[in-house]
This record gives sequence, structure tokens and C-alpha cells, in this order.
Amino acid sequence: MKKQLSIVLLILIGQISLGQTKSVIQIKYGLDLNDLQNIMYFEGIGLEKYKIKSDSINGKNYQILIKELKNGKIVKIDTVFNSREDEYFRIKEDSLTFTVITKMYDQNYFKILFQFDGFSSERKYTVLPAERDKFTMKSFFGNKSELPISLKETNYMLTYMMPYVKSDKSTAYCEVAQSGLNPEKLYDKYKIPHYFLIAIRFEQ
Repeated sequence: MKKQLSIVLLILIGQISLGQTKSVIQIKYGLDLNDLQNIMYFEGIGLEKYKIKSDSINGKNYQILIKELKNGKIVKIDTVFNSREDEYFRIKEDSLTFTVITKMYDQNYFKILFQFDGFSSERKYTVLPAERDKFTMKSFFGNKSELPISLKETNYMLTYMMPYVKSDKSTAYCEVAQSGLNPEKLYDKYKIPHYFLIAIRFEQ
């Protein structure tokens, strides 16, 4: 009887063991694109990459400009970079590539960095404490991957802006940046109280 009972217990234990699932926790080292995007969003970092191509820009100088607007008025125009500072910076082929990075800091200012091939230029701009968490970077491209560019006029690439506040108190950014309006006139329709325009201008 005891022998039979032992056999039954062994069978039951075996069945229980077979029915158990294996539970584990795994770790994955390194970052993928989604991870980097999540980190940038968490840290309030904006990044845009640009490539300008033209048969006519070889040998030209150029300027990177930032215009600050408050209540529809230009209050400051800052020349962030001027390639005339050194012959090394003059465009030497039929294209120009650079990256623009922005980040807002707790001290109520944001930093903007222009990274070119082998050199960079950056600026800091102060905002009001109440504005700090409302700024974001938006390009004027919308869902397009390229736009025509003028070698004779100022070309606006992107804006670092506060949102458009609608009548229902909801906010919008893309609607403003993709409106097709003259970037200097966004206040007229959307009443954006404070924003910055980033532009490039080529010298003749």
C-alpha cells in the first residue's frame, strides 16, 4: 500500500512540474531609434537635419539668422553664424549639410546648436518662467521632405515657438507651422506671443 501511494505521489509531482511555465526577465543593452526618440522627448530636445543642394551655391558665403518675435514684432535679429569669418567656412561644393538641435533648460533659457561638418555654433536665449514648458521646435516642411530654396532671399527653415491656443483652450503647433503664412506674420492670425525664426541667407 505504501509503495502504491509513493508511486501516485511521484506521478502527481511530475504532472505538476510539467504544468509549470518558465518565467524570466531579460535585459537588452544598447539603444535603438525609438529609445533615442523617447529620450529626446523626455529631455525636451529637438533635432532637425538639413541638406541644401544647388548647382549655384558652390563658392558662396552664407549666414544663419535667428529672429525673435514678441506680439508680432521683431525684437532681435541675431547672426548666429557668418561664413565670411574665415575662408574655411565658404561652401566648396554643390551642397551644404547641417543639424539644428534645441533644448530648454530649467533656468528659463534654451540653447540652440548648429552643427556643421567639422565645426559648430550655438546660442542661448531667455524666456519667461511661464513660457518655459510651452516651447517646441517645428519645421515649415510639414509632411514634405524638400522645399524650394531661394539664393537671393531669406529662407525660413524652422521655428521654436509657443503654441496657438484655440477658443476651446486646446493648443496646436503643426497647424501654425504648416499654415503657409509668412513666418513673420504668424501673430496676425494665431496670436503666438513669443517665437523664434531660424533662417539661412546666401550672399551674392
